[in-house]
Amino acid sequence: MEIKALREVITSTADLKPKDITLPKLEECLQSIQSCPFPTEEPSTDILWKVAVQYCAVLTEFAVQGLVEKQNQQTAESDEVINLHDQAQYLTTIDLVRQFTLHLYLPRELRGVSKCDAQLMVKLEEQERVRRLTYCTAQFRRVFETKLLALHPRLADTVIDFLAASYSLAKATLMQNNSLPSFPREHMFRSLLVIKGSPGLPLELAKALHNDLLHLTGEPGGFPVLCRILLSGDQTSESAPSWRKGEVIAKIVSSKGHTKKFYRQVLSDCFEFYHWAVQQDTQEAVTYATICIECLKRFMQLPAPYRELHARIDEYFFRNFRELAAPQELVAGCVVQERLGLLSNLLECNMAFTGSTVSSLPSSLLVPYLPICLKLLTMLPPACEEHTYLHNLIVFCLSNRTKQELTTILNSLLLNRTEGDVGKYQLHPRVIYKCSENDTNYSLQIGPATSDQESDTENLLPVLVDVLKASNRNLLLYDVFLTLLSELLTGTWTGSSHEPEPLLDGVERDTLLCNRFHQKYTLIQSLMDLISHKHFHSQLYDNPKELLTILTASLTKAIDTTECSARQNSDILEVVLSIFQEFLQRIRNLYDVADILKLLLRYRNSASCSDALKVQIDLLCHGPTISEHDGLSESPCLNALSLCSDQQPYCKVYGTTLLLKLLKERDPETVAQRHKILILALVNLRDEESYAFLNSVRLLVALCAVLEAEVVDELVKEYLNESNEIDYRLKIGEATVKTVETLGPFAVRYRDALLNCFLTGTRNAVDEFRTSSLSNVGSVCRILSYQVHHFFYELFTGIKSIVETDNYLPAKRAAILVLSQLLEGIEGLMDFQEYLLLIYRFLKHIIATDKDDVTKLQAAVALDHLKAKTKDFLQINPDELERRMFGRVI
Repeated sequence: MEIKALREVITSTADLKPKDITLPKLEECLQSIQSCPFPTEEPSTDILWKVAVQYCAVLTEFAVQGLVEKQNQQTAESDEVINLHDQAQYLTTIDLVRQFTLHLYLPRELRGVSKCDAQLMVKLEEQERVRRLTYCTAQFRRVFETKLLALHPRLADTVIDFLAASYSLAKATLMQNNSLPSFPREHMFRSLLVIKGSPGLPLELAKALHNDLLHLTGEPGGFPVLCRILLSGDQTSESAPSWRKGEVIAKIVSSKGHTKKFYRQVLSDCFEFYHWAVQQDTQEAVTYATICIECLKRFMQLPAPYRELHARIDEYFFRNFRELAAPQELVAGCVVQERLGLLSNLLECNMAFTGSTVSSLPSSLLVPYLPICLKLLTMLPPACEEHTYLHNLIVFCLSNRTKQELTTILNSLLLNRTEGDVGKYQLHPRVIYKCSENDTNYSLQIGPATSDQESDTENLLPVLVDVLKASNRNLLLYDVFLTLLSELLTGTWTGSSHEPEPLLDGVERDTLLCNRFHQKYTLIQSLMDLISHKHFHSQLYDNPKELLTILTASLTKAIDTTECSARQNSDILEVVLSIFQEFLQRIRNLYDVADILKLLLRYRNSASCSDALKVQIDLLCHGPTISEHDGLSESPCLNALSLCSDQQPYCKVYGTTLLLKLLKERDPETVAQRHKILILALVNLRDEESYAFLNSVRLLVALCAVLEAEVVDELVKEYLNESNEIDYRLKIGEATVKTVETLGPFAVRYRDALLNCFLTGTRNAVDEFRTSSLSNVGSVCRILSYQVHHFFYELFTGIKSIVETDNYLPAKRAAILVLSQLLEGIEGLMDFQEYLLLIYRFLKHIIATDKDDVTKLQAAVALDHLKAKTKDFLQINPDELERRMFGRVI
C-alpha cells in the first residue's frame, strides 16, 4: 500500500471524536485504501471485524514504511528515528483502534483495566472471541516491535490491553521466557499490577501475574520501580498511608521461599535505593527510605538459614567502621576515610537505627561498634555534624538494652576489654584525625608508627557519660548510675579480686595496679559527674528507694567482711560517702535512710575504721540537714566544692582558694573529700582562663600533702593520654613539674614514672609539645639533684636523636641545654666512661657542623663541663688515690 493512502487513513481516523466512533465513520476513513490490494484474514460477514482487520493492517504497514526512518544505513546497527510529523496522529489512531480490537475481545473481567471511550459492542461465542483476540494480539505485537513505540508513555492503555490479552490467552508466565516485547519496566510493573487488581480474576491467571511480578522485582533495578509504582497512588487506594504500602512491599520481598538470587538482587537494589533516598532532601525520599528500612528490618527477622542476608546488611552499614578498626594499608599517610564518606555513612546509620523501635533496624547491631563511635567523638571537632549523628546512635543503642546488657557494655568500657560482641571492634591505634587547610574537610589517616603501640587504650567511659548528660534520657542516666555504683561496690575493686595475680612479675604487677587505679579513678569521676548533673537530681530524689537498697546491701557486705580486705573496703566506703554525702544529708529524715546510718555508726566504732572515715560518718549522721532548695550548705567544704563546680571562672577561682585554705588547715571534711577534689582540679585544669588554670595547678600541688601517689599517677596518665588536647597536656606537664617541685627530693620515688612520661613526650609529632617535654625533663632532673644515673644513656640517646633529626630549632636548642645541665649537675659522671667518648665526639660534631649559633654555643658549654669533670677526675691527690685503691690511708 502507498504511504500517502496510509497517512490519509491515519489522519482522518485521528480526527474522529469519541462520540463519532461508529462503523460508517470508520468505513469512511478507510475509503482511500479500498482500491489498493488489501490483505484480509478470511471472508467474513461481520463488518466490524472486517474493519478491525483492515485497521490492524494499516497500523502495521505504516509503522514499517512511514513512521520510522533509519539512519546510518551503511552500518549493521542503524538508529531508528520516528517521523515527528506523523507521530501524534499515529499514536492517537493506535489508542482508538485498540478500543474496538484488543479491548473489545478481552474477557469480561479484564475490560475494566484500561480506559475506553468507544461505544462499539459485539456478541460472540468463546471460541470465536479467542480467535479474534489472538489475531489482534499478534498484530499489535508487530506494532510494538518498534522500540520507540513500545517505550512511548501515551500508549500506556494500549500496553495494558496487550498484556491483558497475552496473559488471558497464555494463562502462564510470559516474562521468564522473554515472549513479550521490550516494554519499560515501569510500564510492565504498572500494567501487571493493574491487571492483577481486577476483580474476579481466574486463579491460574493471578498466579502467573504474581510470578512475573516477582520476576520483575528480582531483576536489577526492579525493587525501586516497585516502590515508586505502589506509592504513586494511581493503582492503590490513595487513602492508604505510606507506611501501610511499605509493609506490603516489605512483606512481598522478605517472604520465605524466594530464590537466593532474588534475595541478593533485591537486597542490592534496596541498598542502592536507600543510599539515594537518604541523600535527597524531600518528603518523598524520606518515605522511600522508610520503606527500605522496613524491608531490611524484615530481612533481619528471617531465621538462621538466611544469615547471609543478615551479614550483608551488617556489612553495608558498618563497612566503614570495620575499615577503621582494621585498615587494609598501614602505610603512614594512607587515607582510611574521607569526611564525605564517613558523613554519608553516619547519616544512613542515623536514619536506619534512631527511629522508633517499630520503624528501625535492631539496635543490637550497633553494640560491637560503640567503642568506635565514642572514639570518633573524641577525635572529631565538636561543631561538626557528625557529632549529632554519633550522639543519636549511642543513646538509641543504650536506651534499648536490658539491664544485663547495659552492665556488660559499661564494664567493657571501664575495664578496656572485650566481652562478647561488646568492644569487638576498636578504632585502630594508628588512625589519626587530619584536617585540611581550609578547615572544612578532614580525613582519617594512618599515623606514624610509634614504639608504644602496645600501651593501654583510652578509657571511653567518661566520653559516654558526657554523651548521656547531653541527652534528655533521665531514665537511662539513672540506670547507668546504678550500674556503675554496683560495679564500684561489688565489682573488681573489693575483696581479694582487687589483688593482682601472684604469678605476675614486678613490672607486670605494677602496670596492672596502675591500670586498676586509673580505672577506679575513672569510675569515681563518672559517678560524680552523673550525680552532679542537674537534670539527674529530680530522678534521684523522686525515686531514691532503689539506690538506697543498693547502698544498704553493699555497706552491709563491706562492713561485715573479713579483716584481710578491710583496707580495700575502707577506701570504698570513703569514696562512697564522698559521693553521696550531700544526697544522704538531704534525705536523712526518710525512714529508708535509718538502716544506712545505723550501719555507718556501727562501722565507726570498729577498729578498721580510719580517722578520716570517722569524720565523714560524724558529718553525715550528726551534721546539719541540707534542704533540697538551699543555695549553699553550711559546710565550708561543700560550699567550696559547689563553687569549684560552677561554670563561671571567678566562682571556680574563689572555690579553689577556699579549698586551698581548708587543705592547709587540714579540715577533716575536706581531707575526706580529697578524691573528689582531685577530679575537680583535673577538670578545671581545662579552663581557658589563665587564672582559673593557675589556681587549679595550686590545688593539685596542695593535694600532694594528702593524696601524693594518686596525684602523680593521674597527672602522668593524663599527660600520656594522646586523646587529650595538646593545650591540656601542656598544662598537665606544667602542673606535674610544680607538683614535683613541692615534693622536692622525696619525688625520687616517682623518678621512673616521671622520666619515662616526659621522654615519651619528646617523640611527639607536635613541635611545641616536644620542646615542652624536653624542658620538663630538665626540670625534673634538676629537682631530683640529677640522681638519674639509670636513665643517663637513654637521655643521651634521645637528645642525640632530636639534635640530629629534628627540624624544629627550639627543640634542638632545648635538647642541647638539657645535655649541658646533665653534664654539669650529675655526680659520678666518670662512672659512665664507656659513653663519654660518644658524648665528646657528638658535641665536637655539633660545634663543627651545626648552622645555629645558639646550639653551637650550648654545645661548647656542655663540652666545657665535660672537660672540667674529666680534669677533676684525673687530678687526684695521693691520699685520695690510696683511699680508692686500699680503702684507707697507709
